[in-house]
Amino acid sequence: MKQTLASDLDAALSGLLAKYAVRPAGPWRLFDGRGAHEPSDGAVALVPGWALGPIEPSGHTIPLFPWRRERRFVELKRLVDDRTIEPLLMVRFACLTDGRELALDEILYREIDLAEWLGGSRVARLHGTVAEGRAANVVLRLESGVVCGIEAGTTLPSGTPMQDRHELIARRGVASDRAVDTQVAQSSIYLWSDRGSRRHTDVDFELFECDAGRAALVRSALAALREPERAAARRAEHRRLRRLVALVFESDRRRERLPVEGGVA
Repeated sequence: MKQTLASDLDAALSGLLAKYAVRPAGPWRLFDGRGAHEPSDGAVALVPGWALGPIEPSGHTIPLFPWRRERRFVELKRLVDDRTIEPLLMVRFACLTDGRELALDEILYREIDLAEWLGGSRVARLHGTVAEGRAANVVLRLESGVVCGIEAGTTLPSGTPMQDRHELIARRGVASDRAVDTQVAQSSIYLWSDRGSRRHTDVDFELFECDAGRAALVRSALAALREPERAAARRAEHRRLRRLVALVFESDRRRERLPVEGGVA
């Protein structure tokens, strides 16, 4: 497949569909979550779940969970599923942005889903504190008993890339998506010149020049078009995550720990 620019998500996805002989039932459009995401031609809209907000997704919209296709998280889940680290006792997540890449509720959407997905269990109860709508600390207990701590914030200076770290703590072993003692994400190549500095990291041999987030978004959309029968289940997952995010803010208002409906207390 020819090299694909990250700015052309539709072209990137089209290339993978052709390569793997995936033939969608109808027209589709892939959105990165910025701006409008309702095609005027009635095509299926493939949209990151965090970008849909509390609005009920229509039958033409398929929520995506692209972080589940990001290599570092895929490898963390493999460590849990293969019992390389066991038993999982606690997870510690932190995610900070400048508020433009992801808003606070969007960060919580992503991190809560990661906690359930990596932990292999649903949230049973939670407690959240929110400061001025810009920072939050959340403690989740999964139905399996795993305790999850999430720090989220939108207080970084404007233009600062997202800074995040995800750590899994088990009785036997600890795993993290960042190298030991690393505070910020490292890049493969750094370039300094009289015009400033640039950094570059290729993460997907089929999606050249796509950063990790956009490559994962394309991979997630490919999986959604391969499994059209799961569209309704994806919408149900989205609705549940939105309820969990809303519960964080309700917990802060009520200043108490709240059970999740349907969860095991």
